[in-house]
Amino acid sequence: MKEDMILLREIERYLEGEMNEQEKTAFDELRHTNPLINKQVEEHQLFLQHLGNYGQRQALQAQMDKIHQQLDLPTLRKQAQEGNQTAKRLSIRRKTITNLAAAACIALVTSLTTIAILQNVAKNKSTAQYEDVRRVLNNIQRSQNALINDINKKSKAPTNPGTYGGTGFAVSGNGYIVTNYHVVAGADSVYVQNNKGEAFKAVSIFEDISSDLAILKIADSTFKSQPLPYTLKPQSVKLGEEVFTMGFPRDEIVYGKGYISAKTGFNGDTTAYQVSIPVNPGNSGAPLLDSKGDVVGIVTGKQTTSDGIAFAVKSAHLKHLLDEMPKDKQTRREWSHKSHLDGLNRVDQIKKLEDFVYMVKVYN
Repeated sequence: MKEDMILLREIERYLEGEMNEQEKTAFDELRHTNPLINKQVEEHQLFLQHLGNYGQRQALQAQMDKIHQQLDLPTLRKQAQEGNQTAKRLSIRRKTITNLAAAACIALVTSLTTIAILQNVAKNKSTAQYEDVRRVLNNIQRSQNALINDINKKSKAPTNPGTYGGTGFAVSGNGYIVTNYHVVAGADSVYVQNNKGEAFKAVSIFEDISSDLAILKIADSTFKSQPLPYTLKPQSVKLGEEVFTMGFPRDEIVYGKGYISAKTGFNGDTTAYQVSIPVNPGNSGAPLLDSKGDVVGIVTGKQTTSDGIAFAVKSAHLKHLLDEMPKDKQTRREWSHKSHLDGLNRVDQIKKLEDFVYMVKVYN
């Protein structure tokens, strides 16, 4: 607590311009190297801005109350009996009040606009430290309208590769797939493609922005259901435990191996793991599995400043989201049965898993 108070005082000295040049330079370097302190500075600056705007509104209200009191003096009431002068003073009073009301409205709109701008800037800066592992493809040449028409006319995925893509995996045998929210956010259309090259149209039916997860449902009559060979592991994985993933950083499925390097995710997020494993654009939404073939997490992102450090939402959190979905959207609880991959070697595990890991293609 004492250290927090000292840091708060230093932040206030920094924002009020009370630091000398040497102190300011050192604090700027600390902000650059420590994202948490930088975020605290931005939030405190926004708080002071809100406080200043509130003070300005209070001062304006006090000024208006003072003018009203002056206009309501007994002398004014006495002079109101003097005929023409009464009408003149009342006119002045109405004009004054109208001007003050207009000034108050302008001040309010200006304050709200300033707050909105500062909040947007703070949000953009705070999220810049974390990199989404979405794959951006630069070879889209068709216009948006032409692309939508193409999608509506065909039952299979359009021939162009999509605006960007990611990975998803089945959480039920009848077409429910989990991926990252940032992969499908704002998409006009979504297709999923299996390892055989078969594409199916999908729709997002449930999204959780805070954990960056989205549940898709295959909306295609040609899709054939099949039982899941794995389960979602609700228990926490031990530090140092070996894990592997399968995703689509390229146009074919890619295997990667690593280990759990921390029990919390980015900025100490308790719903995620930190994983030492190679991930690339396109791995977003890929399953993270343990040696038995159980799903222990969902890859969401990677450290921008270090190679080989990724983050994955814990499968226990995904299980909670699936349980909390509206009843009309809930899938069969196939992810709760015993895994059929335990005891198989890694090659055989991968062979069975390939049918349940999908490339997610997004069209805007």
